[in-house]
This record gives sequence, C-alpha cells and structure tokens, in this order.
Amino acid sequence: MAVSSVLRNIHFLWASLQFKLHIFVDNAVQIAGPLYIALAVSLIGCIIYLFFTTVLPSIHNIYSLKGVGHTIIAAWLIFNVFFNYFYCINTDPGSPSDTMDLGHDLNNGSRHDVPMDEALLVRWCKRCQKPKPPMTHHCHICKRCILKMDHHCPWMHNCIGFYNYRFFFVFLFYMWIGCGYTMYMASIPLKESDDKQHTGVLFTFVVALAVFCSLTGLFSFHVYLVITAQTTIDFYASCRRRREARREARLKGEAPIFPQYVNEYDLGKLQNLQNLFDRGDSWWWLHMFLPSRSLPRGDGIHFMRSIPDVIDANSNLQLAQFRLPHLSDSSNTVVDRMNGNMPESGRVVLRELYDIEEG
Repeated sequence: MAVSSVLRNIHFLWASLQFKLHIFVDNAVQIAGPLYIALAVSLIGCIIYLFFTTVLPSIHNIYSLKGVGHTIIAAWLIFNVFFNYFYCINTDPGSPSDTMDLGHDLNNGSRHDVPMDEALLVRWCKRCQKPKPPMTHHCHICKRCILKMDHHCPWMHNCIGFYNYRFFFVFLFYMWIGCGYTMYMASIPLKESDDKQHTGVLFTFVVALAVFCSLTGLFSFHVYLVITAQTTIDFYASCRRRREARREARLKGEAPIFPQYVNEYDLGKLQNLQNLFDRGDSWWWLHMFLPSRSLPRGDGIHFMRSIPDVIDANSNLQLAQFRLPHLSDSSNTVVDRMNGNMPESGRVVLRELYDIEEG
C-alpha cells in the first residue's frame, strides 16, 4: 500500500510538473512572438541587402538593361514576400461564434432544421464553452478555438487558420522562389572566379541555401496538405492513430489493422488547390502569383464534401448521438462512445466524428 501510494504521488507530481511546463512554454511562445517576427524580418532583410550590395553588382551593372531587369524581378519577389507576411500576421484566422449555424449543407444547399440543443454530429470545446465545427481546434497559446486550424506559427505571432492560411502558403512560395533565385544569381560569380572579393557572395549563397533547404521541406509538406485537403493537425492525428493501431496489435501479437479514414473534404487535387485561391472566377490560379487582400470564400464552418452521406451504411458502424450542452450549463456535456461491429478489414471513421477532443 505504501509503495502504491508513493507511486501515485510521484505520478501526480509528474503530471502537475508537465502541466505547469506546458503553460510556461505556451506563455513564452506568446510573449516571444514579436521577437520571432523581428528575427524573421532581419533574416529576410539580410538576404535582400546582400543581394543588392554584393551579388547583383558582381554580375551586372545595376543601371544596365540586365541589371534593371534583375532588379525588377527581385523587387517583385520582395514585395510579395512582405505583402503576404504582413497580412498573415494581421489577419484573424477566425473563431466560431455562439450563434453559428451548423445545419447548412453546401452539397445541396439545404438546411437541416435541427435545434442547437438536439442531437447533432458536432464537437464541444470545454475551454471555450462553444461548439466546434469540423477542423476547428483549440489553440492553447491564443486561448481560443481557431476555424480550420493548421498550427500556431511563432514566426507569424498568430495562428494559421481558415482566413489567413492562403497568405501563409503564398508567403512560403515566394520565400522559396526568392531564395532559389538568390542562390542562382550568387552561383554565377562563384563559378567564374575564386577571388576573395567574392566572400560576401559566398556568404549570401550559404545563407540563401540554408533557408532554401528549410523551406523546401516545409513548403512541400504544405503543398501535400493542400492537394489532399488536410491540415497539419489532421496529418499528425492520422499518424498518431496509426501508431496506436500498430502498438495495440503488437501487444496482442497480431498483424496491425490500420483504420481506414475517409477524408470527406477531399475533392481531388486540382479542386482542393482551387479552393485555396478561388475568388469566384475562372482565373483562380492567377491569385497565387498576384498579391490579393481578399479572404477565402466561405465561413470556415461549412465545407464542400465528397461524400454526401455522413456514414456509409455498409461499414456497420453505429454512432451514438453527440448532444450539444446548453451554453449556460457545461455540466450537461454528453459525448457518448462510438460502438458497433467493426469489420475485420478496418474501421471507416470520418475525421470530424472520430476526432473527439476536450480542447
């Protein structure tokens, strides 16, 4: 008994320490946000300064035709980098309201007349005391729920969500192109001569190469997320579930059977990409290259779905009701467990129904 009591106390102290450490890190990230922005602007400014003072003069006369042409290209890239960076920082990603309508279906334009306190397939945030639409998550740093949350970016001092994700994506695109362009320009004088006068050009090449390699992985990952209609949180949630299935199978001594997750918001690669830049016209692809302050279409709550029916009847999956609590009484929160006969080949669980979370 004494040993078990000591173990319980140790477990409690460790959990308490983890909780306090988590709060400390969240507050530190929030407070250090302006420093991250200053560091990012300084790094970008350093590359710009070195490009115009060392790289470009070593190749062309700035006032020559080619020099002016490269100056215009560089200015265009710089403008788009800072334009999208500024609007990503200053655009609110969006949060759900208390009076939002969760009964609208974009597939057929119909509205399901179901009261808010009746059985609805929605989630509930215990921290915000609000219903959480699909792909909405609670940010522990911003202390609120974020519509279609991707992640909290310290370099933006902001959450990346429904209303500012396009600015974030285009910022990565132009930063990646800009660093690649700087590397190409810096490589020209380095190939022609090994003189010590090119030390500044070499330093510019190394800095641009480091940023370019970092952005290649990050930008490629977000391209994958866009064309598969996922967010970063969705991606890692799927990875976590696969690890859990693998661990559970290993404990049972069986071959792992991975759950088959249906992404009902995946409309195809091209349509998913179009949804990110669509402004209601046929020239949506130009919006990736042209600066635009326009916000995405929609409200961050209702999305087009590739699956008209919420649950496939052939999956033999019985879902209990998710009942919304009254806004004034959090004690009425009821989230019944999902149960039913699962086929041996794996479960088919829609993302927004499976991802039940308290925060």
